Amino acid sequence: MKKTKYFLFTTFLAIIVCYGFVDENSNRKKDLEISLNDKVKDSTKTLRPKDLNVNSFIKLFSEKYVENKKLNLITLSGEFPENWVKDEDVEYLISIIKSKKKCCSYINIYSSFITTEQAEVGGYAIIFMNSFIENKKVDLGLANSPKTDAKAIERIESWYRNRKNK
Repeated sequence: MKKTKYFLFTTFLAIIVCYGFVDENSNRKKDLEISLNDKVKDSTKTLRPKDLNVNSFIKLFSEKYVENKKLNLITLSGEFPENWVKDEDVEYLISIIKSKKKCCSYINIYSSFITTEQAEVGGYAIIFMNSFIENKKVDLGLANSPKTDAKAIERIESWYRNRKNK
């Protein structure tokens, strides 16, 4: 019984702490000046992947990044929808796939892990392209700070060349 209470308390505390860091980073989303698909108008709404598209996701995670800040995190709640990456996103993702531009890390609202690592735009592009190529749902787990990877880029670019030649 004591262990259960301790577990629930620490989980609750971790969620509050995580949410507090996101609040500091995003000021309860009031400073979101991005028209996130015109779906997010309510400043008190917790962002969900379904509220974003590929372009707005990359834009949000890039624009909210602050150099020399220890925690660059954005919290989203919920899962990515099926077929979130669309055919029309492929050109954009290919154009940014090699980008080492720093951006915010992804944190799921239920994650008790807080990372100080910095994500890279190209890392997200690789994940999104792999999701599209493999026809699988995007899964960033509970926390993710993706980086570019030369082998993954080579494989994706090869797939893209083959697709264009068809």
